Amino acid sequence: MESKLPPTVLLDLLKNHLILSRVVPFLPPSALLSLAGASRSFYSLVFVTHSNFTFRHLDLSTLPCSYDFGHPSRNVESDEDYLAAPARRAFYVLKKKSVLSCVTTLILDGISVPATLLWEIFRDDASNVRILSIRDVKKLQDEKLRDVLQHLIRPSRPAGSPKLKALYYFTHTEPALEPNLPTSSRQSIQETPQGVTDILGSQLGQCHISERKVIPSWTNGQGVLFNAASREPQELWLELIEACKGLITFDTIICHHAPDSSAPPRLANIALGPDGCQKCHSAREQPRVFGQTPSHDLPLLSPPPLFASTLKAAQCPAPGENTKFFARCTRCLADRRCESCNVWWCEDCYTPPVGGSKRVRKAAGKIKVHMGLCVQECLVQELYTGAGEGGMWG
Repeated sequence: MESKLPPTVLLDLLKNHLILSRVVPFLPPSALLSLAGASRSFYSLVFVTHSNFTFRHLDLSTLPCSYDFGHPSRNVESDEDYLAAPARRAFYVLKKKSVLSCVTTLILDGISVPATLLWEIFRDDASNVRILSIRDVKKLQDEKLRDVLQHLIRPSRPAGSPKLKALYYFTHTEPALEPNLPTSSRQSIQETPQGVTDILGSQLGQCHISERKVIPSWTNGQGVLFNAASREPQELWLELIEACKGLITFDTIICHHAPDSSAPPRLANIALGPDGCQKCHSAREQPRVFGQTPSHDLPLLSPPPLFASTLKAAQCPAPGENTKFFARCTRCLADRRCESCNVWWCEDCYTPPVGGSKRVRKAAGKIKVHMGLCVQECLVQELYTGAGEGGMWG
């Protein structure tokens, strides 16, 4: 007579730290709290025995805005403490449960994050945040953020500090991750999760999640990643990024390719991909290569890593993704990059005409980029379709 194996229950599965570490990053904090409230065994799993896994990657970007459940008559625009109440309350609970030290990747994208909250996070001895993402946050002034970072890298800082190694701030948040599934398998998963095992990422036998699938990043040449004009004066950021070299890495790098030697460097904000100049397929500068270029000369890749809290993981291209790339600023690509297809020409292969209209007309046959479009492809296509509705000339 064949012996029957005892049925596997959810608690038994989650006690396996390999399974738990793959599931938890996809769970919002509310789901973790609901799971902990299911029974004493689940509470012990979440807050005691496996807290290093359950709270290692904490995403608070789904927290509701404070004014959604506060006092509508209060002047929320000027009260930083009120705006940061949801995040501050979450940190209070984590510290009370003695699991704040387990948080090594912290996601605060899109919510209200005043500088006072960042001071509280980094000044707390229990805090071990190594990767912090504050992209598209509200109520955070550049000047105050720079003050916080300058304090972290001060010469008199304690040995082994700063604990923070990676800061996502310049680029934008990405769309929600989707599983890389065949259509039939994708439809088999419910659109609205009904429990822990229905959430994407917990379908371990059915799907494979690509953390950076079809997301604009430095390696895939998707063009402008952020508006550099919103980070003025850039000189202050450039000084800080240079001072943080080897200590804190950012999701941008410094572009030294000025149109003339007297111009100062700028923040690189345009991803050009791995192919280089349209003509020579290279450039005066060498491409940056992940795994070869020093890590302090490489940007962080979006989104922040789900399964590790290290700088190496934050700079590791996904399988199949390009490992080398070119990146420049808006200034040095003026009139030499197509804003539609993102092809570009380096200084050795093309010099945009400058001066009056006569000089421009004289060089008309040699112009590569006109009105932000490459002449041979995108501009011609726009002219052909422009007579219709929605075109350049329609």
